[in-house]
Amino acid sequence: MKAMLLAAGYGERMLPITRVVPKPLIPVLGRPLAPQILSRLATEGIDEAVINLHHLPQPLRDAFGDGAAFGLSALHFSLEEERLLGTGGGLAHAAAHLTGAGTILVRNSDFLADIPLAMAIASHIRSGCPATLVLARHRAGYTTVAIDDRHRVVGFGGKTDGHHLFTGYHLIEESVLDLIPRDAPSDIVRDVYFGLAADGRLNAHVHDGFWWEFGDPRGYLLGSMRVVALPAEQRVRLGDFDVVREVGGAIAAVGAGADLGAPGVAFAGTLAIGMGVMVGEGATLEDTVVMPDAWVGPGSTLRRCIVGPGTEIPLGFSASDALLAA
Repeated sequence: MKAMLLAAGYGERMLPITRVVPKPLIPVLGRPLAPQILSRLATEGIDEAVINLHHLPQPLRDAFGDGAAFGLSALHFSLEEERLLGTGGGLAHAAAHLTGAGTILVRNSDFLADIPLAMAIASHIRSGCPATLVLARHRAGYTTVAIDDRHRVVGFGGKTDGHHLFTGYHLIEESVLDLIPRDAPSDIVRDVYFGLAADGRLNAHVHDGFWWEFGDPRGYLLGSMRVVALPAEQRVRLGDFDVVREVGGAIAAVGAGADLGAPGVAFAGTLAIGMGVMVGEGATLEDTVVMPDAWVGPGSTLRRCIVGPGTEIPLGFSASDALLAA
């Protein structure tokens, strides 16, 4: 079975971090998102994957290599060189790499989930539909998706009485690729799934487990805190993260080589402190993520903050509810 990981976007909501780090490589609890995703897919039986590229393509190529490190037998890159092609256009552009092995898994690269692929495939096959959307219970800020008692999608947003959201995890048959407009940017939901839903041919598989999108600062911070707080047996189903332990009254994921032993430091709430981070004397961290190789200056206070990789927080600096990056 083949999979497509959508990874070409600019990640504008996570600026300024995404000026230098592609969004699929932003670390969650010390580990970049997309490599975690590929490793999980390989363990579930995906042997070949395609990744579309546009923004900062070389760091992504360097991080993924030939896919062997993640357990894949083949990894292909689909470069959208001139412009972003969207979720539909990206699939159409990569079609030559995706056909020939039946059902295709399509997945965004900015979320973590414990969606069992085998259960999603079983639902897809039972439905007889050309596409299946994996849905989760609706949350504020997301477009609603309405389904009927046969688990067919019947509407998106607007006035629909929807109680779910689309996770960005979907299964399609090769015939769906033929429905996507060619040689132009397109949105697969608007340009393909709206029509399939109107015809009663869009299946829904509802996932009741963990699903969290890390696409904006608030979602990233809350999601990191949630993953830290998960029971260890549930967290390991999502990926291989920095070790979680108690640190000075806080619960924290702590990366290798992090220096947290300076006098007078105070930790509270839930933290994610990446590899090689240094926290200076008298600093205070509460409900905060500090990405790898950052430096938190002496006497600084950070509450509900995200500190980008390699960022230096000055002596005595204070911030709340902020994304701080070099």
